[in-house]
Amino acid sequence: MRDPLNRVLANLFLLISSILGSRTAGPHTQFVQWFMEECVDCLEQGSRGSILQFMPFTTVSELVKVSAMSSPKVVLAITDLSLPLGRQVAAKAIAAL
Repeated sequence: MRDPLNRVLANLFLLISSILGSRTAGPHTQFVQWFMEECVDCLEQGSRGSILQFMPFTTVSELVKVSAMSSPKVVLAITDLSLPLGRQVAAKAIAAL
């Protein structure tokens, strides 16, 4: 993770995770919702690189708790299903919907 952009993205997702974990709704949670929707839209449009690789697995369960993010489509898009832990996190998140 020597690339400065990668470090910034990793820190951004840590901040997003802490925002979601604070359990207070407000403009900051709406920003997170819009940001994640844009990330999913970019993936659907065939974007080659995914910034979602820097997102901690714990963020997925926090996102599911936000009512607007309660979509299996979003959960599957933001979870790395090639990893066993990713599949486990996705299954738990979808079961919680």
